[in-house]
Amino acid sequence: MDEKIKILFVVNKSKPSAEDIARKLSAVALAHGMHSQICEDFPVPESAFDGKSVCCVIGGDGTILSCVPSLAKYDIPVFGINLGKLGFLASYPDNLSDEKFLSLVRCEGRILERALLSAECGGKKFLALNDFVVKASHGSEISELHVYADDEFIASYVGDGIIFSTPTGSTAYNLSAGGPLMHPKAKSFVLTPICPHTLSNRSLVFDAAARIRAVCVSGPCTLVADGRVVAELGAGDEFHLCMPDAFVHFIRIKGHKHFDILRSKLGWAEDPRSHQQP
Repeated sequence: MDEKIKILFVVNKSKPSAEDIARKLSAVALAHGMHSQICEDFPVPESAFDGKSVCCVIGGDGTILSCVPSLAKYDIPVFGINLGKLGFLASYPDNLSDEKFLSLVRCEGRILERALLSAECGGKKFLALNDFVVKASHGSEISELHVYADDEFIASYVGDGIIFSTPTGSTAYNLSAGGPLMHPKAKSFVLTPICPHTLSNRSLVFDAAARIRAVCVSGPCTLVADGRVVAELGAGDEFHLCMPDAFVHFIRIKGHKHFDILRSKLGWAEDPRSHQQP
């Protein structure tokens, strides 16, 4: 019996089958002497994570991202059942077997450590697993941002904004904006401009120890953490960004391979020679 294991099920109620899956897996856990709690609130209250051994998110990548600050604070390993689209983070199917589910909650596979980014703005601190994005508050306007690394001026970025991405987030908005893919174990993060007006403004990869300062010149701008608006900046306001000593830990079944996921999700498995022109 696994009496010491306490599972938090985070359920995205907008997904039609999420509640049924949570109840089914909760019953499996209870049958093996585990404790479980199903949380359907959004956002999930931080108190729900307190004292839990493991978190099972039933939804998609966005549902996992909404839990990042609490997962990091309480150092709770997580795995996700994907009811969304791509599923880079929530990587298990909705028909996950009882055997594999029990292996995951017992952390019998691999534990992957994923680095975070921290931003400080207006005296408040925020965490992101994928990225921080800063752009003009009004979609029809452009932003101008002056960016410094370790107090050295880099450049003035004029365009649709800037993405600061972790290695984990490099497959998300960063990739869509033309940024590089980074291995999840890389000790670094990347700045990628969004549609820059100066075509030579390209992505920059920073060492994990770098300290970034970005000044909003044009204003007003919006700071977004993993898709959530966290701060508004006026002209002259700034925010500071770094890679802190904080992580989110993902549970993976034995045999999980990073490049298998990339080949599958990004279509790398296809052989271009197999496609003939009409």
